[in-house]
Amino acid sequence: MRNSRCVALAVLTVIAVTVMPLAGGTSTAAVRSSTTPTIGRQLAELKGSDTVARDDFGSSVAISGTTAVVGTSGTDYAGRAYVFTKTSSGWKQTAELMGSDVVAGDEFGASVSIWGTTVVVGAESHANNAGRAYVFTKTSSGWKQTAELKGSDTVANDWFGWSVTVFDRTIVVGATGHGNYAGRAYVFTNTAGVWKETAELKGSDTIDNDVFGCSVAISGTTAVVGAEGYANDAGAAYVFTETGNSWKQVAELKGFDTVVGDNFGSSVAVSGSTAVVGAFDHAKKAGRAYVFTNTAGVWKETAELKGSDTTAGDFFGYSVAISGTTAIVGAENIANKAGAAYVLTKTSAAWPQVAEVEGSDTAAGDWFGSSVAISGTTAVVGASGHAKYAGEAYVFEV
Repeated sequence: MRNSRCVALAVLTVIAVTVMPLAGGTSTAAVRSSTTPTIGRQLAELKGSDTVARDDFGSSVAISGTTAVVGTSGTDYAGRAYVFTKTSSGWKQTAELMGSDVVAGDEFGASVSIWGTTVVVGAESHANNAGRAYVFTKTSSGWKQTAELKGSDTVANDWFGWSVTVFDRTIVVGATGHGNYAGRAYVFTNTAGVWKETAELKGSDTIDNDVFGCSVAISGTTAVVGAEGYANDAGAAYVFTETGNSWKQVAELKGFDTVVGDNFGSSVAVSGSTAVVGAFDHAKKAGRAYVFTNTAGVWKETAELKGSDTTAGDFFGYSVAISGTTAIVGAENIANKAGAAYVLTKTSAAWPQVAEVEGSDTAAGDWFGSSVAISGTTAVVGASGHAKYAGEAYVFEV
């Protein structure tokens, strides 16, 4: 099963890395009546220069400005991360990244993040599933690994690197297995060119099997960490703020109508004073995404999002991203698992859907929307199941 990246602990590795065909999947094109408005125009279709079937290219994506990073946890499950740059003639692959000590089975590329000239890549299965995160910096001679991160108290089966995020000089890494799957998130700060752990985060009420850290996001001095296993998989998300030299929890978020099994917090995103949290199992797995706004220091739910055509089993909210007043939400199971992604824009009164996008050649079983990222007016959407799970990623104008 591939229903959750964090909750189904007994099949944790399979969920995150090995994207197996689901029953009923075919290779025929999915039929869905939809039009692609100008706002959802596809700009490019990306694939790795050496990716092949079962590489799961697109299982993770990130973008900052004119640079995108796409992870593939396949390739003998050692994994890779590919860097693409927008040029005058289109998007071109400019680097293929791999951790200096990564070996088969490490799942390098299962999570990726980028900020400016810094890329972070998670390898959750490294060292008997203790996990690592690798930092790469763009130099005049290309992308170079500049750090290898691990938690100060992480051990085997902690899955450090399950999720990663970077903003300026701060990196947050999730370790879902730590403490009997209670989970942790670790904060690293770059001081004088050296990355050092400066905080270890946990939810104020998280316990065993809450998988705190299954998703992480950061914007400025605000970090959001998902714990989709909380309260029998109802889920929660925790907001932390950096004050001085420490990080303090300032809010615990839950969807207004989420219930046991909704997996709220399976995906999180934050931009300024707005956070988006996915709950892909809500409403018989139709899924939802919830918007929270910080007003005068208080985080409150301000919108509940769903796709205009999503129904039971579509997994809307499996992935979320936000940049300013534009959010993108993936629903990887819609149309016989062909998948789709929805673009929503904040107005004075609500978050209306402005586009539904799909890849120009995606078909049933492609899982388009398994990962999403946005920077400014450009979005990247992964389709890890495309072409016998070789995978692809698509760039859109949003």
